[in-house]
Amino acid sequence: MPGLLGPGQLLAAMALLLQPAGTQKVQCPVPHIAHGQLSPAGNFTYGSKATVQCEPGFMPQGGRSTVTCASFGKWYPGNPSCVPGQCRYPPSVEFAELNLHRDQQQLEFRPGSTVSYSCRPGFSPIPGASPTITCLQNYTWSPAPRLCRKALCPSPVIPHGSEVSPRRAEYTVGVQVDFQCDHGYVLRGSHRAQCWSGGMWKPPVPYCARVCDPPPNIAHGQHSAPGAKDLPYGSEVKYSCVEGLSLIGDESIYCTSQDGENLTWSGPAPECRAVRCPRPVVHRGTVSPQTFTFPYGLLLHFSCDKGFGLRGAAQSQCQADGTWDPPVPTCQPVQCLQPRVPYGRVRSPLGGKTWYQINETVTLECQPGYQLLDNGMVPLEDAWTATCLPGGSWTPLPKCMKEGDADVCQEVHYIKSTFECGVPVEEVKSLLEIQKLFLEIKKLELELEN
Repeated sequence: MPGLLGPGQLLAAMALLLQPAGTQKVQCPVPHIAHGQLSPAGNFTYGSKATVQCEPGFMPQGGRSTVTCASFGKWYPGNPSCVPGQCRYPPSVEFAELNLHRDQQQLEFRPGSTVSYSCRPGFSPIPGASPTITCLQNYTWSPAPRLCRKALCPSPVIPHGSEVSPRRAEYTVGVQVDFQCDHGYVLRGSHRAQCWSGGMWKPPVPYCARVCDPPPNIAHGQHSAPGAKDLPYGSEVKYSCVEGLSLIGDESIYCTSQDGENLTWSGPAPECRAVRCPRPVVHRGTVSPQTFTFPYGLLLHFSCDKGFGLRGAAQSQCQADGTWDPPVPTCQPVQCLQPRVPYGRVRSPLGGKTWYQINETVTLECQPGYQLLDNGMVPLEDAWTATCLPGGSWTPLPKCMKEGDADVCQEVHYIKSTFECGVPVEEVKSLLEIQKLFLEIKKLELELEN
């Protein structure tokens, strides 16, 4: 069976059949090709072929450089011509889409023109790969490198936590991951994140924060954070007891760290117990506040009646073991310390007592060579009586002065009384002159004695 004819051969055969018998061979005209010519030059008869050669910057119409002279003097597949050169449609790039500018919509790609690519959803650019290719002078495109790869998110690692599902070798766009924290930590942020194009997790990967376990509960009491499961560093929890019971221990505990890493409560929880201290009895004294019961933590203040002094602390608090600390004080009668008079001594009672009871009296006298004077510097007899007052002080005590000094003091006291009696000024001046003379005499006497 003979082989089938190609399209060109079939067309040529048809032209021969249609050619009248005995006629001359058909010739094709030599075409005028702007910016080009046919090669070889000469006559072109039916069936002869020619090559279209174009000037630089131009190319054969339709990209076909060979034409054939067909029947009826026509060139097949068309009259040869040269058109401005351009590249074919840009090649496809794996995982990328072609971006055409508005002036490229007519699919004309002249030498020097460029086109760019962008990665499809789910893929990301390969670092360093240029997304642009250029139409070269030979009307071919510059090589298009591998531009895109699968978009991957970084492995979502959270310290002190993990993924709920098994870990993957890679995390592509659209993958969702759920997270959980280890014991003693709580999740801060969203428990779920999704991988988005560009290799980013949205919402961001959470983190695990250190927390304390729920605060301990106590019998017959409660704390300020009921229902709390995870409390952060620094949280405070306060405790209280039901009515009638006392809180033994610290009222508050705090979430803190003992080793710088793990969190724990600052101490044990307090207890609620029925603690009562005995009624304090202070004879000759008063206790405040006045109450019928004395529970744990109660603070009492003590004072004594007039004439009595507090022996012990002025306040005491009921302790967890049912005792008062400091111990309850007593009220003792107030005593006076033995009176002290410079250059004086106690005449009676004899015996050299150091302390004297309230209302007890003593008799004072001056040592030899000294004279007894009252607070007004007036000479007295040879004795003075003082009494111990409530509160531990004495009635006013006398003074003992050297006998010569006592005379001077007496004269000064006399001048003072003269002023107070309203004596005329002239007489007072005369008295002062006399007193001045008297003082000078005394001064000479002292100098002679020395």
